[in-house]
Amino acid sequence: MKKLACVASVLAVVAASSLAATDEQETPTIKEVMQKLHKGANSPLAKLKTALKADTPDWTSIQSLTKDFEKLGASLAKNDPPKGEKDDFKNLADDYYKNAKALNGAAKEENKTDTQAAFKKVSSSCAACHKAHKPD
Repeated sequence: MKKLACVASVLAVVAASSLAATDEQETPTIKEVMQKLHKGANSPLAKLKTALKADTPDWTSIQSLTKDFEKLGASLAKNDPPKGEKDDFKNLADDYYKNAKALNGAAKEENKTDTQAAFKKVSSSCAACHKAHKPD
């Protein structure tokens, strides 16, 4: 009976360790987040910029895009910056996430003015972070 309990304990520890490792592996890197959201003419950033110019926005499409900003934006602060102060990066990453949440929230409410304002904050936050933390 003791042997069975010991084996069960070991299996529980191994399972917990592999779950923790899986969670860590699922956190996208800073580069992955930036490439998925910001890179290229077909990126969510570019699509959203175009979609928000429409007189009558396609809110279903916009909400799909803004959801990605919030989801991926949440992972930025879980990473260490490639250069610069970690605390400064965390503050900038937290601000990005806060703005991404506001963007997604405004899109869910189908409020074009607030969505555009939040989009502007998200898209203009790049320079400060890149200057301090992006590798040369």
